[in-house]
Amino acid sequence: MPTFAYQSINSNASTNCGIGASNSQYFTRMTHNHQASNQDRWHLVMPTADGLRPQIPIHGPAQLVAQAPQGFMGKNQHSDAQFLNMIEGKARQTHQHLYRSLGQTCDLLVYGEMDGSNSEWSSMQQHAGNLVGSNTTGKACNSFSIHAANTTQHTILGSGMGWTAVRSGNINVVFVHVPNSIAKKQSDAISFYRFINNQVIHGGYGTIDLVMGDTNQGTDSFTEDVLSRATGSTFSDAHSSASIRPSDSYERSFSGTNSTASKKYDVAIYNTSTIRVNQVGYLSQSTPVAVNDASMSAAVTDHMGIFISVTK
Repeated sequence: MPTFAYQSINSNASTNCGIGASNSQYFTRMTHNHQASNQDRWHLVMPTADGLRPQIPIHGPAQLVAQAPQGFMGKNQHSDAQFLNMIEGKARQTHQHLYRSLGQTCDLLVYGEMDGSNSEWSSMQQHAGNLVGSNTTGKACNSFSIHAANTTQHTILGSGMGWTAVRSGNINVVFVHVPNSIAKKQSDAISFYRFINNQVIHGGYGTIDLVMGDTNQGTDSFTEDVLSRATGSTFSDAHSSASIRPSDSYERSFSGTNSTASKKYDVAIYNTSTIRVNQVGYLSQSTPVAVNDASMSAAVTDHMGIFISVTK
């Protein structure tokens, strides 16, 4: 039962794909301020141990914390080194929450809008997992970084503007950050996914089994519809509930996965004829921070992360 996770960070269109392209971007600041408008304690922070491999489960109770005050993620409030530390902490939180949710470690963790081959992101291998590979079209916002404990189990099948395809064991997974110019028009989205599926098929690996990531879809059913049309197979959203309660939240639900929790952009869409979903869930945009020596949380990106366990 392999497990996959995807998390976008919020990066700009800079051709310098270092940390500065992702530090406290506009939609990240919007996300944090939106969440901080409610100061109830809601974020569950898991224990971690920086000296250990991130996939190793750390036992102990979660800490329930509130969001840092509005403005905490303001531009120029944190150095690139401080922001990197937050992202590293978010990666370790991801692994711990996935283990608690799924009862097994994460096989593949992919970051959108991050170029893992950039030296400024090299430390992520100690916090997210070994670097399987990365790709970029030249801009930070069009990059992917692929991490795993065991790099030999995964093969990158191809990549292009807004996508990267990975074969993990016998499962073909496509991770996407679909450009807005494609995501809002059905015919363009069908062509986008048809091209990717043909690349996978022509490589001799069969069809797409799973699509995960930031689809920028206009309606909740858009991606499953266009994928089904593009491939001739039936695709379905692995998370069918209208209410989203991230695994790292306590008694707090959201109506969407974007910065204002209004749109369900981040999804896992699976091929119903090739795989079965065991479990699926979300993680919030927030990570642990210290504010005047108090434990709190802060949003370090604009979109929720998503994780899934499947069987082929």
